[in-house]
Amino acid sequence: MSILAGTLGCQIGSLPFTYLGLPLGTTKPRIEDFVPLLSKVQGKLPACSTLLSYAGRVEYINSVITPTVTYAMCTFKLHKGVIQDIDRIRKQCLWRGNSERKKGGNLVAWPLVQRPKDKGGVGIKNLSLQNDALLLKQIHKFYSKADIPWVQQLWFKYYEDIVPHVHREVGSFWWKEIFRLKDLYALITTCQLGNGSSILFWHDNWAGNRLAEVFSSLV
Repeated sequence: MSILAGTLGCQIGSLPFTYLGLPLGTTKPRIEDFVPLLSKVQGKLPACSTLLSYAGRVEYINSVITPTVTYAMCTFKLHKGVIQDIDRIRKQCLWRGNSERKKGGNLVAWPLVQRPKDKGGVGIKNLSLQNDALLLKQIHKFYSKADIPWVQQLWFKYYEDIVPHVHREVGSFWWKEIFRLKDLYALITTCQLGNGSSILFWHDNWAGNRLAEVFSSLV
């Protein structure tokens, strides 16, 4: 290893390490591994002046603070603790501007704040829902058999002769967490019949509805 490091001009490191702003390792990142991301989000807060109106603060949260974590949410299923820490920063921006001394000011419950405006909320994005929505894109790439190396590798190594969603969980922690969203993905999609390698005849929605529900007496 020392010879290779000297030849290539590299340093010898250890896992996990940060790559493109995200923790990279062989095990699921811990909450403390996201400290650099949280620090980056926290760094956006001082720019939020207490002179902004509430409408201005909502816009700042949705257009500046929240997008800071979008890349991470496209890749990982974030810990609840990480989302809570990010929400703490977003709450501070909304209710107290950039002042840590100001107490109170919470005019409405946070779950209501995160509802869409047409549902009586303020329109601040719900990070948990957005995280799932972004990760569903990865499942779509997988089931569509996109010409992407990680997709082809998964099909070749684990699912070459089986339907994925009737098989036990396999692969890395990253793929297992994403694949647990498969039931949600099935509810919002319709299959296009091809060679049948990723479709269950009775239980998948490929004919407009599930045949097992329409012809339950035949199942």
